[in-house]
Amino acid sequence: MLKAIQTILQKKSNILVWIVYAFAILFISARNLSLPWGDLFANGGFYSHYNNFIIFKKSFFHLVNNQNLYIHYPLEQYDLFKYPPTFALLFAPFSLLPDFLGYTLWTALNLLLPVFAIFKLKAIGKNGKLIIVLLLVLEAFTSALNSQSNGLMLGLILLAVVALEGQKFGWAVLCIWLTVFIKLFGILFFVLFLFYPGAIRKSLIWIILLFAIFLLLPLPIIGWDGLLFQYKSMFNLLSHDHSSFVKYSVMGWLKQWFHLYPSKNMVLILGLFIQLLPILYIMIKNNLWKSNSLLNVDPKSLHKLRFIQLTSLLLWVVIFNHMAESATYIIAVGGSLLFLFGQESEDRTYMFQTNKTLSFALLILILFTVLGPTDIYPRELRFWIVETAQLKAFPCIFLWGIMIYESWRLVK
Repeated sequence: MLKAIQTILQKKSNILVWIVYAFAILFISARNLSLPWGDLFANGGFYSHYNNFIIFKKSFFHLVNNQNLYIHYPLEQYDLFKYPPTFALLFAPFSLLPDFLGYTLWTALNLLLPVFAIFKLKAIGKNGKLIIVLLLVLEAFTSALNSQSNGLMLGLILLAVVALEGQKFGWAVLCIWLTVFIKLFGILFFVLFLFYPGAIRKSLIWIILLFAIFLLLPLPIIGWDGLLFQYKSMFNLLSHDHSSFVKYSVMGWLKQWFHLYPSKNMVLILGLFIQLLPILYIMIKNNLWKSNSLLNVDPKSLHKLRFIQLTSLLLWVVIFNHMAESATYIIAVGGSLLFLFGQESEDRTYMFQTNKTLSFALLILILFTVLGPTDIYPRELRFWIVETAQLKAFPCIFLWGIMIYESWRLVK
């Protein structure tokens, strides 16, 4: 079956990919823009079916008018803006356009940037790339339907890796800082610089300079007092965003499967420690504390380790976010597909084809994480899969554990 798919992809690959993604962009944009606005949440507002885009769009106007970005505006939008003020400013090109154009371009950016980045990755064969982007469209569709920024996040992270592979460290820093000033967790991906000789030393100036630029970017518009006020409001909002409610995450899985309610911060810190422990171990083992990269590691093992660290980090930032939504899972699914299809063995087979556990992981990933929230299942079963059984999250948690195990096999 897979060989037949590969044959088709080799012949009509580019045409098929662009047709599929163009259809997704047009369908999502036409659907959400054409649906009537309504009082969906009965709290005084009159809301669209692309509410997240409206939140981003309005944030620009709130910023330039020196209004607090981090309070409710119930007559304009449902929910809060939870991004840095720099993102509000960077959204200007979309905010200043009429919705039919701005929203369509935003949808296209979130759908197409990950595809562009995956095609640019040198570590993956052509067939692997094609399979990844065609399977990813299902999850990308879910994310874009909610007008989220998660496709953009995945694309920027992968473009940072493309830049690192090409020794273009300044571009890598730019992409990662962009993710940080969209969603703060992007800062974790600076860990990947350890796997590229000289990357940290050569990037240090860029890291400092671009951080300062992004941090102060709104300064000419709102002034120093306004900028401090916005950052203070943002961190105040985020510090109180730790309710007992959990969504599709390790915390939600522990709650639903085992009736455990551990501290979210404890689970977060423990997960980060497990994620980074293989890197810490290899640095201690090889006495690399005085080096700025893992230079003494076998090149073949280093290549595999940095690839697995990339994919496992893409899962970590989702499954350890207690408020992770269904639309966030494009990042985790992207990491999962890269892990399963991104590394071909010498006989040109993929990782999951020679391992029954990974074959099972791929099956449950597609059946539950990708298809779980869709209309392929009846509504009651869909709710059970996603909410009650936490089967949106579990396949990614399962795969993350396998990735950590594979990392330890490489470093020991």
